[in-house]
Amino acid sequence: MRPLTAFNASKHFFRPCSQRILPSFVSLRQKRSFPRSASSTADERTLAQSKEVLDFLVGSESLNTTSSLSDILSDPTPLPSTSVATTLPPDPSQMLIPPVSDPLLHFLASSLQHHGKRAKAERIVSRTLLYIHALTRAPPLPILRHALITASPAVKCITHKRAGKNVVRPAALTEKQRVRAGIHSVLSASKNKSGKTLEERLAREIIAVVNGDSKAITDKELAHKHAMVNRCVSCC
Repeated sequence: MRPLTAFNASKHFFRPCSQRILPSFVSLRQKRSFPRSASSTADERTLAQSKEVLDFLVGSESLNTTSSLSDILSDPTPLPSTSVATTLPPDPSQMLIPPVSDPLLHFLASSLQHHGKRAKAERIVSRTLLYIHALTRAPPLPILRHALITASPAVKCITHKRAGKNVVRPAALTEKQRVRAGIHSVLSASKNKSGKTLEERLAREIIAVVNGDSKAITDKELAHKHAMVNRCVSCC
């Protein structure tokens, strides 16, 4: 009985073997040779077709025969600037409505604000400016500022008791108090104006204040007259 020997894998696996190539395939590979001129002819034909399509889309006048891709993709040359400057005056009918960033507009929005709805108050102010511009075709902010200053009283009358009698004493107002009194006077007078929305009625009342036929101006004159009648009380 023959003794068992160790199995050597290197003798049986990973041995280099000669690759046999069929002679028919070798002959076919040698016979089938493509001429280089055929591929170059196809490339020229493709370039010619691409140029025809590009000329049809862009126009043959704008492209030269010697232009490259870098020339086509480059930035166009700027046009020569004319010496005469064409500056036209702004059209007053196309004025931009200013945002609610002016201190007066911010104070007006604060006076219109109810229950913490700040965005709604600012929207009412912006639409009021838009209505003023639509009705007057003029910048709305100067009109609003002039109307509030016109309707703002300079004094107020304070009633207090002295020796068992009601005594009226006039007192001067600060600038903020004057603007606040003018806004509330315009808002109360705008309730009698025609319009479906608050901003439309407020815009009509502001225009009426500028024209001088508003109830806010009448209330201001009455307050000043009342203060002039009782001015001697403050001196005592």
